[in-house]
Amino acid sequence: MVGANVARVFVSHHHSPDEDRFTARLVADLKAAGANVWVDDEGITSEDFVRKISEGLAGRQWLVLVMTPASVTSPWVQREVNTALNEVTARRMLGVIPIVMTPTREDDILALWRPLHRYDATRAYEPARDGLLRAMGLSMPPRPAAPLPAATPYQPEPVAPAPAAPPTPRFPTPIVPARLAGLGYQCINISGTPAFIPPLITIPAGPFIVGSDLTRDTEAQANEAPQYWIEVGAFQIAKYPVTVAEYALAVRSGAVREPLKAGSVTWQTQQQRPDHPVVCVSWQDAIAYITWLNKTTGQRGWRLPTEAEWEKAARWDPQQQVSRIYPWGDDFDKDRCNSQESGIRTTTPVGSYPASDARRGGASPFGVEEMAGNVWEWTSSLHKPYPYIQNDGREDQKSTESRTLRGGSRGDGRRFVRAAGRGNGEPVYAGNNLGFRLVRASPGSIT
Repeated sequence: MVGANVARVFVSHHHSPDEDRFTARLVADLKAAGANVWVDDEGITSEDFVRKISEGLAGRQWLVLVMTPASVTSPWVQREVNTALNEVTARRMLGVIPIVMTPTREDDILALWRPLHRYDATRAYEPARDGLLRAMGLSMPPRPAAPLPAATPYQPEPVAPAPAAPPTPRFPTPIVPARLAGLGYQCINISGTPAFIPPLITIPAGPFIVGSDLTRDTEAQANEAPQYWIEVGAFQIAKYPVTVAEYALAVRSGAVREPLKAGSVTWQTQQQRPDHPVVCVSWQDAIAYITWLNKTTGQRGWRLPTEAEWEKAARWDPQQQVSRIYPWGDDFDKDRCNSQESGIRTTTPVGSYPASDARRGGASPFGVEEMAGNVWEWTSSLHKPYPYIQNDGREDQKSTESRTLRGGSRGDGRRFVRAAGRGNGEPVYAGNNLGFRLVRASPGSIT
């Protein structure tokens, strides 16, 4: 029986003499690091494929892909990796990690695979292997010490062994940036890998009015209608979108890739502004971050908001029993958000439009901030017409269809930063105006 804490790994590769030798070395190192590994040593026939792969993937946490030009175009490897990606989306696996054995043309790599963080072994095997192991919480055992001389003329008196030192964290616990600490962010480091946790606001269970009344809201678009009542359960939502500082810890751990360059925005420039929302993040990147956060914190409740949850947190006024057009009210105000009319042209730090500022505050009735402008935010929901029905397939996390985006960005005008505004994007798209926000189940209901 495999222990509960043993990393269970499926290794996917193409069969050739060179690839088999590389894979054998990698499998030996995975096992030496403590992993339980499944690998096809002989090649699976078409008749056995479904059964063998189902058996191999059953109960696995990770799929490691030996990436070569042959493997990325192999129909068998493609089926293995795509099956694993579906399992990751359904939260039955933790991740898919490529290790590059041979340089591979980007155009030959399937679009769904390109966002995956790769470990490049084309120049040096061991650094790539060690990075891959760290991503799975593993490490190579220490090399045995050199043997002592056979005899010595003097033997010292025995000395009592020193007390064992406490285990060294994989990464030193960082200090939460002072500005974020002042906004209520905290650091958790229970597994040797630190994570920053945002302040949360509880949204109570109950009905609210979703969508737009096209006669009342002259900026409304057809895909926001009809307007109707909907019941939403209790949940907690992050007060702010995920920041660069939060995301950088997952990048450092190897759990997510560095955000790609988009326009003039690079990961290097983003890291100079740790209290800004992270951008250039695809829906798949957001899911990878959340998978890491759940594992690292042990809290197992983090996820993306559904479209209905996001909209309730952004606009529902429980006192007046009305859904506002903007989080702060029905009239647009360029001083309460970072939109095209504001003329800022870059992201602004989280907390720039606080609820406590009567003149510039942009918070929703619940106190959730920056849900208008700054960055579009991914939701878990597929982009389907209203009415929103949670069990009609739009919350299918395996689907590769477009996902709904909410909130508008710094480059969008007043129409698109309305609380009912709906955008959409392919789950692999990572633009310089795309970010995300976290939710958790309400206290007492987290499993």
